[in-house]
Amino acid sequence: MLLLKPVAFRASLVVSNFVSSLTVFSFACAALTIASSTVAFAQSAPAASTAKKEVPPPGMFYGIEKARPKSKGALRLATYNVENLFDQKDDPANPFDQDEMTDEARLQNLAKTIRELDADILCLEEVESKECLLWFRDNYLKGLGYEYAASEDNGYNRGIEQSVLSRVPIEKAEVYTGADLVISDMEARRNADAAKRLGGTWAPPAKGAIPERFQRSPMRVDLKTKDGYPLTVFVVHFKAGRDFDHQRELEALQVEAWVEAELAKNPDANIAVVGDYNGTPNDMNVKALRMSDDGLVSAYDWRFDPKAKAATYATHASERAIDFIVMSPGLAADCVDGSYFVLGTMQLHREADWRTAEKPKGYASDHMPVSIELVPKDKPASAFKRAAPKGSSEGSGESGAGAGAASGSSAKNGELRAVEGGKQAPAADVAASKALVAAGWRYVMPEPKSKAAKWGYKDTRTTWFPGYWKSASGATSVAQPSAADQFKGDGAAKPSWRDGGSPNAPTWIEWLCSESGGVMPE
Repeated sequence: MLLLKPVAFRASLVVSNFVSSLTVFSFACAALTIASSTVAFAQSAPAASTAKKEVPPPGMFYGIEKARPKSKGALRLATYNVENLFDQKDDPANPFDQDEMTDEARLQNLAKTIRELDADILCLEEVESKECLLWFRDNYLKGLGYEYAASEDNGYNRGIEQSVLSRVPIEKAEVYTGADLVISDMEARRNADAAKRLGGTWAPPAKGAIPERFQRSPMRVDLKTKDGYPLTVFVVHFKAGRDFDHQRELEALQVEAWVEAELAKNPDANIAVVGDYNGTPNDMNVKALRMSDDGLVSAYDWRFDPKAKAATYATHASERAIDFIVMSPGLAADCVDGSYFVLGTMQLHREADWRTAEKPKGYASDHMPVSIELVPKDKPASAFKRAAPKGSSEGSGESGAGAGAASGSSAKNGELRAVEGGKQAPAADVAASKALVAAGWRYVMPEPKSKAAKWGYKDTRTTWFPGYWKSASGATSVAQPSAADQFKGDGAAKPSWRDGGSPNAPTWIEWLCSESGGVMPE
């Protein structure tokens, strides 16, 4: 018995090993079979299932390719956000400049754009310093005659400021400091009467707090030609970010107050508020200036082609108009008719993934420069009569270029929005839209939050502010109001942004009841 136990054990072990080996062999065969099937399936599957969607190439999608011919004897005033223009010198006091030194290709492209623009007074945003400005001028803009330059620290911790290059002598340049930067006292201007006059609703404070000060001080520049023509320019760069409408409104209202004070001293003063407003034409910070009851007016009303598509006047890579030239009546009296234009630059296609795509060859900035011409005759303010310009609505004009709009039409007060492209809205939808507008309701089109969020682009990572309904009384509704609820709507607040890609095209009723933005119904 003692001798049999080891033998039995060895026999058992041999059998066990054989079974294990057989099992392993079986699994191996099965795995090989599965792998073969997978390969065969992959070979038979359509190639398109693994192919990446081909993105159209970059191009000049906004503005015009060549600057408009210059009028004889006119001054060209322009504004251009040059997107973080940093020189090649490391400034230890600025932690951002070493990481953001502008590369040679972009410096050359910026210079090419500025040469084509040929502005006599060029206002810039996002320049590192006066030292950087002069370095850029002396090395890349030789021969353009920019004898005069100004750039002042605006108090922003990223170290980018507003600047001016000019062929016209600069008499004084200054930014605001201390108590002059306070904007919280402008809250009183955000009242119901002003909202009604502007045809909009003031934004609620972000996080419930009233902003205290400008993020970036505006720069005031006083110029005078050698023939004695005076011009004051406020170069602004209002706070960015969709959640900061309230702060932008206060910043704009403070600038309006400064302009108002100047006009109180001299109603004929030539004043312009130029720069990156970080708001679209129908945002309240823009309306507060371009529709000010001080008589200010947007240079857009002098555009060279009132019937051009909205993209012709978009100023940012997100397909929006967010850069403006707003003028006092005295300066508007000196404007050259048809001289306003946006100069196009190379941009990624709207379907490109801006998170990963390389900037295209020829890229200069994510903004496009805008300009207007002035005849320095110094006409009085009384020589300017504000009227509805050709092809626009009550001087509001720019509404068609906001929120990534694909269409340039806009609606007058109390009227339905025009239908384009030979299409015709159903009669029932027209009747329902008339009832909604008569009850004071307008539809606010969805608006992109991120650069990649464009109409028709279904990348679910992109973010949008959904559309909603807004009444003249300030009420809001997500659901479409109707006679069934006595046109009261659901009372829901303006919706917050969401992920998920582009919304569907608007309905006919939404289109007809909107004032700007969006795309035509399918």
